[in-house]
Amino acid sequence: MRRTYIDRVFEYYQQKDDDLDLEMSDSGFMTNAGGEEVQTNTEGGEMATKRLLIIDDESSIRNYFFRLFSRHGFDVLTAPNAMEANELLVREKVDVVFLDIKMDEVEGDVLFELLRAFHHNVKVVVSSVYPIEEQKERIKDADAYFDKSDGQDVLLGMVSALVN
Repeated sequence: MRRTYIDRVFEYYQQKDDDLDLEMSDSGFMTNAGGEEVQTNTEGGEMATKRLLIIDDESSIRNYFFRLFSRHGFDVLTAPNAMEANELLVREKVDVVFLDIKMDEVEGDVLFELLRAFHHNVKVVVSSVYPIEEQKERIKDADAYFDKSDGQDVLLGMVSALVN
């Protein structure tokens, strides 16, 4: 299944301009082809200097990270799964991706391979409830690893170091 998904995503990227249908809604949110809003933050109508993409199947975690980073001046996008994350990555410049490991359908390690193959300049922070050592075993060569039980100061310091 792993190779099949990667092959499908590769084909998806090959046809991305014809197949994607993301547009800005009147409310300032991106909408996907199904008309669902995809969260983004554009305070004051101007894009923040650095853009983060939070990929996590738990809405409470996406919302927490969205609020935290928005308050600290970042432009934040969120996606609940790999396919929506891919749509955003095709259309939007992203500086840092927060990648959950355990997600439905496609897990973070598979998505990480695609990020490295197609988005060379994007920094990847593995963000999981797994201990750091387990994260490093599951996803090697990420730019940083964050245990969701660590505090927000640790997280903000980590992101600041990556984007500067």
